[in-house]
Amino acid sequence: MKRQTAFATAQDWDPGPTARARVDQLIQRYRKRVAAHLEPIVQTYDLEMLTARPGEYRKMLELSAKMNVVGHACTEIFGSDYDERRQKIGSLFGACCFLADSFIDDFGEEATREYLDRLEVLLTEGWFDLRTDRERLFFAIISRLFAERDLMHPTVRQAILQLYAAQKLDVDLRLNRDRSHVNRSELGLLKRCARNRSGHAILVLSAFLVPELSLAKFGPMFTAGALIMYIHDHGDCYSDRHDRRITFMNQLRESERTLRSLFLAHIARLAEGLPKSDGRDLLIAFLTRYYLTRLDKHRQQKMEGGSAWAVHE
Repeated sequence: MKRQTAFATAQDWDPGPTARARVDQLIQRYRKRVAAHLEPIVQTYDLEMLTARPGEYRKMLELSAKMNVVGHACTEIFGSDYDERRQKIGSLFGACCFLADSFIDDFGEEATREYLDRLEVLLTEGWFDLRTDRERLFFAIISRLFAERDLMHPTVRQAILQLYAAQKLDVDLRLNRDRSHVNRSELGLLKRCARNRSGHAILVLSAFLVPELSLAKFGPMFTAGALIMYIHDHGDCYSDRHDRRITFMNQLRESERTLRSLFLAHIARLAEGLPKSDGRDLLIAFLTRYYLTRLDKHRQQKMEGGSAWAVHE
């Protein structure tokens, strides 16, 4: 399918062709670099992912590459350099998010509840019994991520706990609701859960990258994270429905029109909340690219079907 061009009407926030080209260059660069960080860990703790599930491994690398682009933009917005240590953090965080989301979404309700219970044990006690190679890989990655920063730093600690609370609320709502229909109140809760889950995720990433970040930038970063989840869920609308996963976006009659409104509103808020800089332009260019490619993914899945495990660049 032919990729869409950017919006016909120039906006004050349009970062321009230089920033858009930079996004493409950085994604290509980080696709290669994340493998250097993650492949040795996967080989040690879950070799079967490389040998028997290469598609899943590639999807994890793709998410980690995109997470590095977001991390690169956020670090520049905060006035710091996206150095080798921060690239390692971005790679570990992307892999951690990939595995955590798979525990929540891909192995049934019992596994979802058990993951959240065991994650609470990990966050409160620092350890949980490891039973599978997948769990050992998750623990190896998250422990390396946690070792990069002082977890007792207020910004880091609060961001992690808020992300866990958002995940738990999202799961509770999806698993405990009446399956016959979604009413308006539940739809609003699903929207807030999507916003909070990804909004707090980008705050966790930001806190690991630059722990002393200004509280004034929390709002714009949260806005960017929320938009990422709305875009993501629109792209996975049909695979989520096939797997009986309820999201805000897949319960809408006209999700594409709603997503366009959300995109324009969130980008305008982001541009207004941050001074113009290379970092802001990079973040907006990435979000625009992600938006356009996920529109394509949504339409492709509508016509051809598709698995949540499919890699879509």
